[in-house]
Amino acid sequence: MSKPITDRPIYVAMRYMYVFLLINIYFLLCNITFIVVYFLADFTFENILLFYLTLIPAGPAIAAVLSSMGRFIREREISPTLDYWKAYKRNFGISMRYWFIQLTVMFILVVDFYYATRNINAASPLFLILLFICGMIMMYAFPILTRFEVKMKNLFLISIYSNFKYFKTTLLNATSIISFGFIFYYIPSISSLFAVSLICFFIMFNLQSPFIQMEREMTEQH
Repeated sequence: MSKPITDRPIYVAMRYMYVFLLINIYFLLCNITFIVVYFLADFTFENILLFYLTLIPAGPAIAAVLSSMGRFIREREISPTLDYWKAYKRNFGISMRYWFIQLTVMFILVVDFYYATRNINAASPLFLILLFICGMIMMYAFPILTRFEVKMKNLFLISIYSNFKYFKTTLLNATSIISFGFIFYYIPSISSLFAVSLICFFIMFNLQSPFIQMEREMTEQH
């Protein structure tokens, strides 16, 4: 007996491409202001405040992509439009608050690094290290807030702790982000249609085991 068409590799591949493409488009639409500014304004330090302001709406969009990809991994089937916008609305409050704090901290660190470098200040490597730490925290914070109900203070603490507890997953996610960064750099025209959704897919896929452990620990605590 032949396989149903929905189980055939070509159909499955097309379905995945459709989900990745549509959700990525929704992410780009949510960040259209930043995209316009990116192409029209020079990417220089003098325009950093402009880029900072246009990046503020990105928080809920990132959370929506991660949430959608997480559900896609668990259930193997989603409605991209419905699930993306439901996740966007559901996580809007906490993701916006978290992202605003994180983005502002990174903005300050970039400014400090710029002036420290210009003045040949020995503290400049410290600002780079702190920026790196911010990125590592975000790798867990955004996925966690889309999966669990957690207070802002606890979100930072759990994210920092998870970087060390699930070190193998931390390396996998960091490698995935760096790899896609290289792909986007060399073939931006094609990868821009799928980059964010693919990165989020691999992040959520790598986090499945840590999330199961977190759920078990939370259940035991209650």
